Amino acid sequence: MDDLAARQAFTVRRALAWLTGFTLTNAAAAIAIAGFNIPFGHLAEHWKAALFLTVALPGHFLFFGALLGVVPLLLGWIGRRMRWMTIAAVILQSAWICLLVADAKVFALYRFHLNAMVANMVFGGAMQDQVVFSGAVWGLIAVAVGSVLALEILAAWLWWQALARRPGTIRIVKAWWIAAAVMLFGQGMVAYADARGDRAVMSQLPYIPWAQPITLKDALHRFGVGNDESARLPSEGEGLLAYPRRPLQCEAQPKLNVVVILLESLRYDVLTPEVMPNTWRYAQQSLNFEDHYSAGNATRFGVFGLLYGLPGGYWHKMLAEQRGSALIGQMKRDGYGMHIYGSAPLYNPEFDRTAFSEVRERIVNGPRERKSAERDQTILERLQADIVATPADKRFFGFVFLDSPHQPYYMPKGYVSPFQPMAKEINVFEFGPDHDPTPEFNRYRASVHYSDQLIGRFLAQLRASPFADNTVVVITGDHGEEFNDLKQNYWGHNGNFSDFQLRTPFVLHWPGKTPRKIAHTTSHEDLVPTLMRHALGCRNDSADYSTGRDLFGPGQPSRPLLVESWSQRGIRQGDRIYLFDNYGAATVVDRQYRPLPEAKVDPAAVKSSWEMLTRFQQR
Repeated sequence: MDDLAARQAFTVRRALAWLTGFTLTNAAAAIAIAGFNIPFGHLAEHWKAALFLTVALPGHFLFFGALLGVVPLLLGWIGRRMRWMTIAAVILQSAWICLLVADAKVFALYRFHLNAMVANMVFGGAMQDQVVFSGAVWGLIAVAVGSVLALEILAAWLWWQALARRPGTIRIVKAWWIAAAVMLFGQGMVAYADARGDRAVMSQLPYIPWAQPITLKDALHRFGVGNDESARLPSEGEGLLAYPRRPLQCEAQPKLNVVVILLESLRYDVLTPEVMPNTWRYAQQSLNFEDHYSAGNATRFGVFGLLYGLPGGYWHKMLAEQRGSALIGQMKRDGYGMHIYGSAPLYNPEFDRTAFSEVRERIVNGPRERKSAERDQTILERLQADIVATPADKRFFGFVFLDSPHQPYYMPKGYVSPFQPMAKEINVFEFGPDHDPTPEFNRYRASVHYSDQLIGRFLAQLRASPFADNTVVVITGDHGEEFNDLKQNYWGHNGNFSDFQLRTPFVLHWPGKTPRKIAHTTSHEDLVPTLMRHALGCRNDSADYSTGRDLFGPGQPSRPLLVESWSQRGIRQGDRIYLFDNYGAATVVDRQYRPLPEAKVDPAAVKSSWEMLTRFQQR
């Protein structure tokens, strides 16, 4: 580095000029590294995809570069020396480039970007039988790291030289105006493409490491920006996913209809004669899975697991490529009548572009002018009318998603709650570690009780129909709902992977099956392989299209469950929960979410989960 420049007193404008040039250089290097995994050949056919990557990649890496520049700038300002800033910037950018190189290699192998689970796979023992770094390999890594550091030092020196020899170079700070415009344009483009369902643009996101695009779907929909109905769905073998792994081989004429009744935020302990009397009675005549878990603690991951039979970690890629569920696709090919109803819009989360992308024209959202409780009644009545209108020789798939148990826990005006005292409204600002949850919990139970009344009427009409003996019925929730049950100030969902937020009732009424209770652990991922094999007559190994297990098969006591949320990924195994956050930390807690600081993440559980997360990646 230039000794004279390093000895100079700190001046903000000069520091910003040097940091700008140094950041631009590293952003260019980062784009080149990420570019090794981008199949540029396909961009010639999709000008929008090419334009998006042209602006999104610089914007993405300039944003990260700006973040990395904050610490060196502060150090230089505090110490009043350029040297402090320069050294800090060189170290941080060297680490950043090394991280990107490692990520590019991981992505090339697994189509996954680096995260805490990947790190645990490598360093926690799960891959020790597959990946062994010899002394020569470690030597190459050391040489690579040293080379990056040397190049960073050279780049830093060259930029100080440029500032010393050409004083006008200081005006390079104006480049941040262009950078800001590029960042905003890229985010605006992805927000518009997301609202339109433009797969050409959205399918590029997986190529950008740790992309966090801003989406404004609801706002743009209000301005008339909606789905592009002509958007092309992916062709076989296209994109990052090999899903399903082999063509499905199923019976030509399935004999069973399928109805899925899904309730928002339905926790496991409300399936009682007091709260859900109709569903409880139905459960006594059905298969009742008592230790059942959602695939995630948020709606999109729970429903995803239920309709795909896959972990929620596949959500983003399925959404980017708009790949529908193998189950729904097979039903469409088999000629099923598709009756899909959502009380809340099924475009947020984007089920119209994931599970139901092949039949999105069959989606009916509840009338928005009505409140959730009335919408629930309407869509169940609509589904019942569809069933009545179905010819006896036809098969149908009915899906209805009830919203009443969603916070603030809806029920019709004048509804008399059997649970008192009951909160008249939900005020989240009152929630806290010492708040008594009884009134809010009673309101939640009342909303579930109301939903159960609607379900009871629907089931009575189905039993009286010609389809009573050839219709599979599933009643479950997308996830649970917590009311500070752990005494750790968790409320609602999407906060942890405890029983209260993940465990949900699962009632399966299957014609010809003897009613019984099943105590072993099951998952939302298990519905798809069960339906595919026993309702649609598919002969494939379920591993061709799912990571779940046949619900009619034997249980596995030590089965690890891979679960997803917005901020964490978890593995539930026995009495332990392994947590992997977005920042690289892996921790262990028990089922009551008490930390187990001495416990280690089980390498076998991580290895099993990693196989599930990579099984359908295109190689």
